[in-house]
Amino acid sequence: MTLQRRQVLTGATAFALVQTAGLTKALASPVQFDSNWDHLTFRRLAPNRYEMRPDRLTVISEGASSILYRILPAAQRGLSTARWTWEVENSVPPSDLSQLGNDDRNLGMFFVSMPADQAEGVREGSSISRLLRNRSVKVLMYTWGGNQPPGTVVPSPHAPDRLRNLITRRAEPGRFNESVDLAQDFPRVFGQPLEQLVAVAVSSNSENTPARVRGHVSNFALG
Repeated sequence: MTLQRRQVLTGATAFALVQTAGLTKALASPVQFDSNWDHLTFRRLAPNRYEMRPDRLTVISEGASSILYRILPAAQRGLSTARWTWEVENSVPPSDLSQLGNDDRNLGMFFVSMPADQAEGVREGSSISRLLRNRSVKVLMYTWGGNQPPGTVVPSPHAPDRLRNLITRRAEPGRFNESVDLAQDFPRVFGQPLEQLVAVAVSSNSENTPARVRGHVSNFALG
């Protein structure tokens, strides 16, 4: 009798887990790689090459640096989780992301947060360069690279109070599925909550080594 009851409970639990997984999947908001992405380049630096298909982005960085970004529509700005798959075929060597001129990384997934009253003024076509100069903006960068253990927070030397790396993977080739909770990570990294998620971005830096990075991002979704 005990065994039968355990079987019933296990079945109910499994059903609940399936329902939860299905609900999570239904609530996920896919982010396609399409014409809504813009390319931010930097003077005196060669840009990365980005090859886009709807569900997959290929990044090629050879002694280069630039950012591919997307301003999010209003319907996605209250979302607080993200998931994606990323792969690196060719890796930069470990580097000190806190030092200018030594901050190469394979890939970075950027999440841009700002106060709701200011977010109202951000529209499709808004420049991420202007957003990055706003002192109210915080950018959490999940980073594949650096020379410190995963989980380490490394402020960017470009704006240490507003741009911070959360080391996610070591500087080596590989392929991983990631699932992150922005609502938990923003307070840990910045000491303040996630506000309105106004933009996302993908970057690679290889201008200092120089090295050649070839990487991919796919199955990107917000929830």
